[in-house]
Amino acid sequence: MFSPMPQPSTVPSGVVESMFHRLVSRRARVREVEPVGDAFRLITLVGEDLENRRWVPGDMIQIGFAGLAGRAYTPLSFDPRTGTTTFLGYVHGHGIASSWLASATIGEQLFLVGPRSALDLDAVNRPMIFFGDETSLGTAAAIRATPGGMREVAFSFEVESAEASRVALERIGVMSGVTLTTREPEDRHLDRIESDLTRALRAAPQTRCIFTGKASSIQRLYKAVRRAGISAKQVTNVAYWEPGRKGFSGVQR
Repeated sequence: MFSPMPQPSTVPSGVVESMFHRLVSRRARVREVEPVGDAFRLITLVGEDLENRRWVPGDMIQIGFAGLAGRAYTPLSFDPRTGTTTFLGYVHGHGIASSWLASATIGEQLFLVGPRSALDLDAVNRPMIFFGDETSLGTAAAIRATPGGMREVAFSFEVESAEASRVALERIGVMSGVTLTTREPEDRHLDRIESDLTRALRAAPQTRCIFTGKASSIQRLYKAVRRAGISAKQVTNVAYWEPGRKGFSGVQR
């Protein structure tokens, strides 16, 4: 006799997601939520699963949401002794991450993956030029935890609101050597950023570059510095997002 055909699983999808999270993720809870203006939230997480974990400045944590969707953030700090980490989130639009940031509550339980390798800031020599956008502010602040600290680091950010980003940067302690450039239609603002960048690199050709944030902006600036004679070994690129695209390992929007 033939065995009966197996029946489709009747396990609710939410149960499957919960089992998956428990197998691959670590648990934490929200300890603090601090609004930083209207556009940013400073979130502190704590949990026993985060204790005794290795963290290198530039590593990411990825927070899981419903449907197994995840968004990654670069902690400003990570204390493995207490299992505590803090990151800055950018509230933009109505995506799953922005909606959560806008409504995050103290005591809320989360599943996360990491810390995991993304960008080893410890390995970047000085002088350094760091480029990014609103999704990169936490990464910029993490430079403080490197052996070289903020010494000989210049920051350049493309942003929607210079005032909102300035408030956030001051809150997380990134206050010197910062240039904020407001976005313009058709990315015309990148003309000035590219010009300033290549001028600085010609004056100090040994400078290391870290480009983060929007993929197309990174691509343009990378081509510009290569035309200026900067070696590919001097440039580190980590794209966090691009409009209409998914799958970036460091999506923060």
